Amino acid sequence: MSLIRIVVLVVLAMLVGACSTAPQYNRYQLPPDRSQPVQAAVVELQRNAKAALRRQAYPLALEYLQRAIKIEPRNPHNWHFLAETYWRSGDYRRCLEMVERSFSYSSSADDLEHANQQLREKCLQG
Repeated sequence: MSLIRIVVLVVLAMLVGACSTAPQYNRYQLPPDRSQPVQAAVVELQRNAKAALRRQAYPLALEYLQRAIKIEPRNPHNWHFLAETYWRSGDYRRCLEMVERSFSYSSSADDLEHANQQLREKCLQG
């Protein structure tokens, strides 16, 4: 066997070994090293949306969150942040719709459950 084939086999073996020992995490949590570019992109979009919310730039926040939803449509945090943006902008009907969407993708053991319940109550009072 040539040296190139041996090197390729060694590299492949290392890659397979690294994949099998990767830590497990909830798909909606960031991995510790942020090694997955899709999730890193979603987190960056969420950060940008939160910054826009602080500036009360609601259309910009909505744009960031809609892009995050296109990347990860089943991520309940995206839907929750979108609901919160609608609530802050005064669109309570859309807020309720997005909270329900967030509920549909979250588990009952999720830390988001309580936040969704509180946001639902705010939307109903609005």
